[in-house]
Amino acid sequence: MNNALAYLWPLMDAPRPIVAAHIVAAWPAGVHQRLLELGFLVQAADADRVLCPECQGHIEEVIASDGPGGTPRFYVACPEVSRAHVPAATRRQWAVNAPRFAEALAATLKLTGVCTELAPNRAWRLGCTTWQDATRDVVLARGLHWGDAATVRAVIVRARKPIVFVPDAKPSDDLWRGRVPPILALSQVATDCEKGIDVDPLEIAAAIQDAGERVSDSGTIAIGMDQLKSLIRQQVKAEGKTGLIDDILVAAYRQHGTVREAAAYLSRETGQEVSKDQVHRALQRSGGVAVVLNNHDSPSVVRSRPSARGRKTKKPTTSI
Repeated sequence: MNNALAYLWPLMDAPRPIVAAHIVAAWPAGVHQRLLELGFLVQAADADRVLCPECQGHIEEVIASDGPGGTPRFYVACPEVSRAHVPAATRRQWAVNAPRFAEALAATLKLTGVCTELAPNRAWRLGCTTWQDATRDVVLARGLHWGDAATVRAVIVRARKPIVFVPDAKPSDDLWRGRVPPILALSQVATDCEKGIDVDPLEIAAAIQDAGERVSDSGTIAIGMDQLKSLIRQQVKAEGKTGLIDDILVAAYRQHGTVREAAAYLSRETGQEVSKDQVHRALQRSGGVAVVLNNHDSPSVVRSRPSARGRKTKKPTTSI
């Protein structure tokens, strides 16, 4: 089954979140209908410019003329046929219904409070949740990478210790002029499911910990991708070894950036089923996401000192 939401994220990230008929026609079967059923796409005004239906090689302004019985007919200029007829279906467009999506995401996350628009069609307070015994606002924002993002930032920073969701593109840390809140790209943590939206709670927890607990730990060791693969081969071949050591699980997470992708990578490399829970537990045993990602901007993998591997960490409490 296609993940219909994967086709929604680029639209939500666009300043003009409208999709034309010829784009929809190129989507896999069922995707467009699914987004309509969920209410995330709605019919918009017909297009004034369309892809030429005759040669499919250029986009032109639609020209209207009187047809039989006074019914208007539409055309575009085409170098191959002079004038190409434009069927009504070719002019159709659909717009992203961002408020409806915000409400659906709030329901999926089981937040408390009312979903409220903070900035017109740009930011919504979805509700609030509890994280480590503190109440935090959860926010959905569009366009934090656009030129006017500062206006949206201004309403977000007034929220209570906000946790921020964006469709796909994350803003630069410079946008915040101070403490950077947890930023989660929905393209990485959310998928389509029977009920509408499925969000991975482990990825949310990892992002919040990373943003809230970045610390310095001089006892880290960098592991490159080649070293990681070598460690995996050694572990798989080692006699009596039935599970991966934490160093490998943590290193895979640092290399790939998400619990899900790390688990998928290790499953491919080892030929064993490696779950997201295994990776998440290894992160906790290694001091938490903040410790293993303390060298956040480095392309290398970072793991904590062996002496820290046995350290117990308190599991964070969250209602997400």
